Amino acid sequence: MKQNTNEDKRDDAVRGTYTPDQDRTLTEAVLDAIEKCKGSDLLRTDFALYEDINPDAINNLFRHDANPRTRVAFMTDDVRVELWGDGGVEIRVENRTIE
Repeated sequence: MKQNTNEDKRDDAVRGTYTPDQDRTLTEAVLDAIEKCKGSDLLRTDFALYEDINPDAINNLFRHDANPRTRVAFMTDDVRVELWGDGGVEIRVENRTIE
């Protein structure tokens, strides 16, 4: 039986949503999506999100108002992360393609 997690995988991208009433921070939701995209436990690697973006800044930016005009995109390790407001926060993580 498939469990509904509000995340699905399409076109090699992992999508998720976050709302402030969850029992985790936005940064934790982003890390979960990155783990799913990479297919590995980030605790077992040398991955450090704070080397590429300030996690507190992400949490604060989307804390009170998930405005649809608010959009953040950044690269970390070998993935591209996009966040945007849409009644909550939409999360999209995809492997970067080397061109």
